[in-house]
Amino acid sequence: MPPAGFAGSDLHYYNHGGFGTVRLKQPMILGHEVSAIVEALGEGVEGFSVGELVAVSPSRPCRTCKYCQQGLHNQCLNMRFYGSAMPFPHIQGAFRQSLVADAIQCVSAGELTPGEAAMAEPLAVTLHATRRAGEMLGKRVLVTGCGPIGVLSILAARRAGAAEIVATDLSDFTLAMAKTAGADRTINTKDEPEALAAYSSDKGTFDVLYECSSAAAALIGGIAALRPRGVIVQLGLGGGHEPADDGNHRQGTGLARVLPLP
Repeated sequence: MPPAGFAGSDLHYYNHGGFGTVRLKQPMILGHEVSAIVEALGEGVEGFSVGELVAVSPSRPCRTCKYCQQGLHNQCLNMRFYGSAMPFPHIQGAFRQSLVADAIQCVSAGELTPGEAAMAEPLAVTLHATRRAGEMLGKRVLVTGCGPIGVLSILAARRAGAAEIVATDLSDFTLAMAKTAGADRTINTKDEPEALAAYSSDKGTFDVLYECSSAAAALIGGIAALRPRGVIVQLGLGGGHEPADDGNHRQGTGLARVLPLP
């Protein structure tokens, strides 16, 4: 297996034994942001060749439950998601020397590097979120939390036509990444805790909030900066009494709860 990405959920499993109500109850291999080199093909598999680089989707829906039958495979009642302690026995992850995957999970990575191909899963999360947020052309966007999901949200929003993107975080390093990804302004809310206040005048400024930190303070500040009928896309996934960190907390199935304000 080539190099892979560490998601916030992987870090939570490793450091805290889980997140929210999800707890490790047995040893589990981590990892779901992966690419792979095809070593062998099963009988009847077409469209791939040995030695080819592929991006691997970590989701394996049952395709028979009521949600799968409606085309909502990410809501599958029997989802088998790499590196997940939600069901028991747990679903083992993809950080291993070799992996047997269904052909439907694999997509040719073309000229991408293995690291770029491994980013297909978190990128899919932010593309789904952007689609759920609705029309983005000409919108003013606030992104709170500039971990991988926040940075990819900036790329997705810009690609969808956002006119202005402001990004916040507590880390200068991640804010520099946000700037490189296309944010028009970055704010370190640890150094400038009142910087968003200017955007709260006249009932708010932003049309869309990507909340990618799972920090309550970020959500509260973001809501205050949203205009009436603005949209919140909640990508950060908190839970229990654990502190939030760098904005890369999310459920790997692509959680995007869209909340239009009154």
